[in-house]
Amino acid sequence: MEDRTVGEMISRSAPLSVGPSTTVRDAARLMHEHKCGSILVMEEGRLVGIFTERDALWRVAAAPLDPETTPVAAVMTRDPATLPADAPVADALRLMDECGFWHLPVTRGGEVVGVVSIRDLPIGGGIGLQDELDRRHALAERML
Repeated sequence: MEDRTVGEMISRSAPLSVGPSTTVRDAARLMHEHKCGSILVMEEGRLVGIFTERDALWRVAAAPLDPETTPVAAVMTRDPATLPADAPVADALRLMDECGFWHLPVTRGGEVVGVVSIRDLPIGGGIGLQDELDRRHALAERML
């Protein structure tokens, strides 16, 4: 398992994407239809953001904003971090843990080829990170 790459963990053959002017409602419908927790926001073939289920909850529903009229560009995470497809799975887990991401765009040759979700990745023990993750979480709890 330790030798697996982020690209091998992508579960969808093509990334789901919308344009920046797409409404939150339409993006949420696509996410529901495709049973995924995020959608890439692309403009002229370039990744400009990612809209996630947490964005819908925290930035739209809790705001409250109207999902029928709010464009995803207003509530997406801009310029999201990415990882190359040949990066080790451990790198994705570390980045997701450090930054609190649940979804991470994956690139190959500068082009987005998919999104890896925390649900797609083996957690901790399968790739030798369990001790490190336990230490980080214990430290975070002491800091609260």
